[in-house]
Amino acid sequence: MSASASESGVGRTGRVLVTAAVVGALFVPVALDRDGLPLSTYPMYSSARPAEVTLVTAYGLDEAGEQVTLSLGVIGRSDDPLVVAGELRSAVRADRADDRCEEIAGRAATAGSLDATVVGIEIVSERYDVVDRVESSAAPLARTVHATCPLDEGG
Repeated sequence: MSASASESGVGRTGRVLVTAAVVGALFVPVALDRDGLPLSTYPMYSSARPAEVTLVTAYGLDEAGEQVTLSLGVIGRSDDPLVVAGELRSAVRADRADDRCEEIAGRAATAGSLDATVVGIEIVSERYDVVDRVESSAAPLARTVHATCPLDEGG
């Protein structure tokens, strides 16, 4: 019986050590303030967000100058909104909004689903109150036009 008790003690000790190692590994990123595996602190989700947000986007413009919503594929050749928004922000920051506008106009001219009344493209930054926008689709607090260009009729 003492051999069995000894084996059970070793097994229990092993389980305790493995459990302690796993728990320790989970808390290392928190203790070192590093985001990573096996436990992420996700700092982008754990901090307070601002009350206002600025979004960069592109619109089609009809003959009256009214906005027409464009698909993600027309704006950025992708169906991922984060990729499309990131590319637009980068173009605006690098002062390449005019070039980007012409690229979008070229794609818009060949887009089969595009409203036939669209005659131009506009790249803008719009600042919104987050709560008002979510609750009521409120208009932007501020709007900056970075580029406007005619639709590329040549395709």
